[in-house]
Amino acid sequence: MRFGIALDLGTSGFRAQAIDLDVKKVVSTAITLRHPLPGSNIMDHLSFAIEYGQDLAHAIVTDAVEKLLEKLDIELKDVERIAISGNPTQLSVFQGIEVRDLAWAGERALHSRGIVPPARDATIKKSGDVGLSNISPYTDVFIPPCIKHELGADAVAMMVKSGFLDEKLAMVTDYGTNAEMALKVDDMILTGSAAAGPAIEGQHIDKGMLASPGAISDLSYSFTGWKNIVLDEDMYARPGDVVDISTGKIIDRGEMHGRARGITGTGVIAAIAVGMVRGIVKNSKIQTYDKKIHLQDEIYLIEKDIEEAGKALGAFRAGFLTLVEEAGIKFSDLKTMYMAGASGFYVDPLKARIIGEIPPASEKIYQVGNTSLSLAVDLVMRPDYLDDLQDFVDDLRSNHVMFATSDIFQNVYILELAVWTEGMSLERYNIFLKKYGIDQEITGSLKSPNVIKVVPRDIKDIGEKGLRVVPDVGTIIEIDVTGCKNCKKCVHACPENAILSVDENKTKISSSMCLGTACRRCVLACPEKVLKFENARVLGIER
Repeated sequence: MRFGIALDLGTSGFRAQAIDLDVKKVVSTAITLRHPLPGSNIMDHLSFAIEYGQDLAHAIVTDAVEKLLEKLDIELKDVERIAISGNPTQLSVFQGIEVRDLAWAGERALHSRGIVPPARDATIKKSGDVGLSNISPYTDVFIPPCIKHELGADAVAMMVKSGFLDEKLAMVTDYGTNAEMALKVDDMILTGSAAAGPAIEGQHIDKGMLASPGAISDLSYSFTGWKNIVLDEDMYARPGDVVDISTGKIIDRGEMHGRARGITGTGVIAAIAVGMVRGIVKNSKIQTYDKKIHLQDEIYLIEKDIEEAGKALGAFRAGFLTLVEEAGIKFSDLKTMYMAGASGFYVDPLKARIIGEIPPASEKIYQVGNTSLSLAVDLVMRPDYLDDLQDFVDDLRSNHVMFATSDIFQNVYILELAVWTEGMSLERYNIFLKKYGIDQEITGSLKSPNVIKVVPRDIKDIGEKGLRVVPDVGTIIEIDVTGCKNCKKCVHACPENAILSVDENKTKISSSMCLGTACRRCVLACPEKVLKFENARVLGIER
């Protein structure tokens, strides 16, 4: 048999599919529940690569990709080509090319640091050149183009794979830790990207997890209470327990009773929206006896979770308002919305609209699933599609709005933080919009929209061999700590239990559990000052 492999290198995890090239069918699917690089968002990954070396970051990513490929249950020697999609940071680290330009905005900042940004156009490389060792080194690796330094192939995917391009006036957003979005007004397309943060995918949430089996992904109304919706082993949403969300009392047991392991970002959105509607959440505070929103299997939300989610929701709405203001249209004119990504698929659009995750005037909403992986599948099956993607991106690049330097975005995001941390009302929000010279207005939800689920689940086709979920791909960082007195203070300081062992002047750390440059508590705790990530290498393990 001849195989191709499609890869989506997401900020929160990797997804891979094996494709039978003879019959053009997906054979199997494997996903990770965490990203192998230390940290939980793009800036964490970028900072790690810059501070501790691109070679180390590249080695961690390729090691994880190799291990994920082995979970696809195919003969890797029969792989003829690979296609990869993702955002610019992930694609750059994977290729081993310059990433420092992704950390600064503006030509002056880059010039002063002697940084020459790579083109990031469509390219074909050999697997050996990008460090993959468990397939033939001569296998072609197809990499789609990025639009701008913060908008990658995943953003291209959400446009070309959703139906968005057929509309006259519409918006499309890939709901993930990085909020990629595009607005189409007649023949003009404006693009933008904001760092929404990990809460949108269930991370930095007390009981949070990624969209995977056992995740609470939604809540639905029941006559006696609120029914938890939980993802099963095949990633289908199934009914869980009906509970009183104020107390956690189980009113009725469901099919997924006892099988919930956490709550994903869409479940967080649903719980906050339900809490607002029921009066349990007021001014960003929880009004229950123990300050918790109770779900099934002892899973709950706390006020800190609402604040974390608010940071992400604020980035989305600030981005929406920035694009419509730049396009010269009213927010209320935006009637058609396309939602991409796992979060965009599993979230209830009605609840999302209540809390500002989608425009309030949306009347037609399409949920299109993981378009990034879908684009990679298309490239595997039709490699000449790469040229078409480059032509498309060439036309887009002139109308990109950089939110990092946009006064509109900055001012609106300040208002969003006031909403989610201080309880600012929409009335005051609209007053401040006018003071900032932004001719827009946020209204409440209007009439019920028509919601169209384009695919049955986030990943449309998992193949005849099914889905393999990999909680941890097992990538281990080994650090030379010569001079270590074995006091174990680094182990005790680590909040994620990421340090696996300290012995024989070597410290072993699980890369995916480590919080990276955002933490460094282990480094600070070392009294001998010998724990340095600059001395790290990726430790190979038996597969």
